[in-house]
Amino acid sequence: MKTYKLKLKALSPIHIGTGETYEPTNFIIDKLDNADYLFEFNEIDFYKALDNSKRGEFNSIVINPNANARFKLYGFIYANRQIAKQVSFRHTMVAPTLAQDYRRKIGSVVQKEGGGRSVFNGFFVERTYISPNTKSAVLLGSSLKGSISTAYQEWIYKRTKNYDNVKRQMLLPNDDNLFKSLLISDAVSMQSKTIINYAHNIKRNRETKANLPIMIESIMPTSVFTASCTCKEPLKFDEIAASCNDHYLPIFKTLFDAATDAYTIKSLSAQFAQHRNLQLAKNQFLLRVGKHSQARSVTVDGIRDIKIMQGRSRPPKFGKEETTVWITMGYPFGWLLCEIID
Repeated sequence: MKTYKLKLKALSPIHIGTGETYEPTNFIIDKLDNADYLFEFNEIDFYKALDNSKRGEFNSIVINPNANARFKLYGFIYANRQIAKQVSFRHTMVAPTLAQDYRRKIGSVVQKEGGGRSVFNGFFVERTYISPNTKSAVLLGSSLKGSISTAYQEWIYKRTKNYDNVKRQMLLPNDDNLFKSLLISDAVSMQSKTIINYAHNIKRNRETKANLPIMIESIMPTSVFTASCTCKEPLKFDEIAASCNDHYLPIFKTLFDAATDAYTIKSLSAQFAQHRNLQLAKNQFLLRVGKHSQARSVTVDGIRDIKIMQGRSRPPKFGKEETTVWITMGYPFGWLLCEIID
């Protein structure tokens, strides 16, 4: 048994999903030192900080609900954003374009549906995982181990050509599961920030109409984490690292291949494009973690059967590669450079 210390550097934004969202009843977006931030607060603390007149206004909105009450509440909270800021317990950087849209649209009607029913901006933001103790971003050990597991499954499959064998060794919940011999801690921040921005789903090789974006919090590129990994026999950590590079590096390189990803290339920032010719040292390996990591990254080459939706009322197709990629700030999601430092 041997324990390794790992340094992990985000090459692109990473979103460790929690299934939770920031909702406009528990945040406002406003300026701090000429930058835009989301200020998160507890609704009860906000209510307690209101004076009697404002409490009466608040109560009139929530006690007599109608179809527009929620959005009136959003507007009320934004109008009293200085109070919300005073009781906030955490603030997160927000991209300027999203902040401008928030200020312009929060609590307002964006369109009318049939019958004159109003449609409002919701401004629900997908959260990434934040440690409740440190209030900093964390890469969960389960996410790291899941990413490694996919690569190692492929490593075994390509040598045995028998996926039933892979399942027996790695996927059954018993003491014979090979990956019970691999223990990975949560990766804690050495230096990290999160940012809230839009993410767009684009076609990899053809131009299409822009889909509606999502609002998502992600760990920023260049964030750095540390983790420990304990590897027991019969696993060998050099084989684990090699399996990760065998699986993830070819996928990483296709991002810069005009034959397969012409429109991915057009969407990449200059900062990410500098990794076009990424060279890995002997003590380094690639991982891809978190949501929006693309189907190839989370499936085994040789047995892939990726579901490709064809639009409403049309049956899906199945293929060996996904046809779209999620992009935020000119980056794809999830790329992580791991370095063995001890």
